[in-house]
Amino acid sequence: MPVITVNKKDFCRLLGKELSMQEIQEKLPMIGVAWEGNTKEEFEIEVTPNRPDMLSVEGLARAFSSFINMRTGLKEYDAQRSEYLVRVDQSTERVRPFIVCAVVTGIRFTNDSIKSLMDLQEKLHVTHCRKRKKGAIGVHDLSQIKFPLTYTTKDPNFKFIPLEETKEFSLKEILEKTQKGKDYAWILEGKNKYPILMDSTGQVLSFPPIINSDKTKLNPQTENIFIDVTGTDEKTINEVLNIITTSLAERNGKLYLVKIKYPYKTIETPLLKKSVMNLDPKYVNKLLGTNLSNLEITVLLQRMGFNAYEESKENIKVIIPCYRTDIMHQIDLVEDVAIAYGYDKFKPEIPNISTIGEEKPIERFAKKIRELMVGFGFQEVLTFILTNKQNLFAKMNIKETKTAETLNPKTQEYCIPRNWLTPSLMEVLWRNRHNEYPQNIFEVADVVRLDDSETGASNRKRLAFLLCHSKANFSEIKSYVEGILRNLGIEKVKFKESESACFIPGRAAKIIANNRVVGRFGEIHPKVISNWQLEMPVCSCEMDIDLLFDMIK
Repeated sequence: MPVITVNKKDFCRLLGKELSMQEIQEKLPMIGVAWEGNTKEEFEIEVTPNRPDMLSVEGLARAFSSFINMRTGLKEYDAQRSEYLVRVDQSTERVRPFIVCAVVTGIRFTNDSIKSLMDLQEKLHVTHCRKRKKGAIGVHDLSQIKFPLTYTTKDPNFKFIPLEETKEFSLKEILEKTQKGKDYAWILEGKNKYPILMDSTGQVLSFPPIINSDKTKLNPQTENIFIDVTGTDEKTINEVLNIITTSLAERNGKLYLVKIKYPYKTIETPLLKKSVMNLDPKYVNKLLGTNLSNLEITVLLQRMGFNAYEESKENIKVIIPCYRTDIMHQIDLVEDVAIAYGYDKFKPEIPNISTIGEEKPIERFAKKIRELMVGFGFQEVLTFILTNKQNLFAKMNIKETKTAETLNPKTQEYCIPRNWLTPSLMEVLWRNRHNEYPQNIFEVADVVRLDDSETGASNRKRLAFLLCHSKANFSEIKSYVEGILRNLGIEKVKFKESESACFIPGRAAKIIANNRVVGRFGEIHPKVISNWQLEMPVCSCEMDIDLLFDMIK
């Protein structure tokens, strides 16, 4: 989880109240952050990923002031109309299709406030923006920009002076020679043209998602700034822009709308819209084991920065600020009620059960396998149980089989539970293809099988591991399979050729132990490697842990 460093003096100035370091240490963690330590002038806190609005000193002070009853209720923000215009070229659709912008004026920047803004930018890049893939932020000195702006694409040979450089670099050189380029070139991999934001004079503002121009960088004399957020997910970049602009508004910045003119639509951003949600008070009390009145619930919600009022005895209407990206269900509001109520006020109760809890034997067995894999030099990964048919079947070059499906999925990327582990590990390789090799990884996790003639079961625990390096081959993966089974005490093992289309014909095998098929391994087919945009040979193995456990019990 991200850790931020906060200047105590700056925090108290934004809070509007002087507090000792001890008082801050005692009270601040109550809003759901973790205290990491402090010096005389600064303190560090760990922020949970669901609260990106608290990744800045401004957002943290805003949340804390409401929590300690200084400024409760909804904080509203307004952006004034303006003549600022950004034109979007249609060529960006194939590269990085979305952009949102804002102008903020009247900020007297200090070293602390500039540092806070840069830290917020980087923390959002890593967390909410998924390492700049879904969104990337550019912050510029408004006085150095001539409107209207153009968001377009350029050839790799196009040149400008990137941030902290003194000479021009081509876009290709930026990706190959600068540190930021090396870190994030993977996002633009396979593109023939690259996104560029420039002003009416042809001056470049940024090369998203890589680096800004040196000519528009901030300095202590900057008072007015222009913010752009580009990305592949429109919802994400709007949320990020709201978080940044509302944080700057806490420093008395004045917000202005920017008109974004796409070929097919025109919008104005930032979209500082509040949202509304209904909350059942019975649901709150049932989950928390409390007997709070509707009035008490509304007061607690106001301490967490919401507006709330009783619409009826059965419903509380809650108005949610634009910067709270984490509120998606009633349960999220219940969590905030619990925080405001105080976790220290909940009395622990021993569950009314007659059994003694202990770790299931299959879990102890799975732990042993994990230790074994680490001993073999593999790195453990943890992936989501939800995936999609494209990853499970099409990219793995196999026929589609019957799977469970989620009702009304939030995204098509995560809409079905996986029925085998290997595609999840292939996705890990795809996301890390810009890192060094070898990449030898494994996962022990559950899959959901609706029709498995070999096991006759629905839910199974599996082991999957991959070898990815220039010399990965059938003999190497076979030696690991034999070593694993030998260490588990399973000796009656034989191998039979497997005809799965995800493997190279003649370079794959079934694992048969005690006359039962417990898994498969082999060299991944070049077509599958190409589907995942990998450039190294890959060998994989997947085994059924439930079957192995039954054999050694």
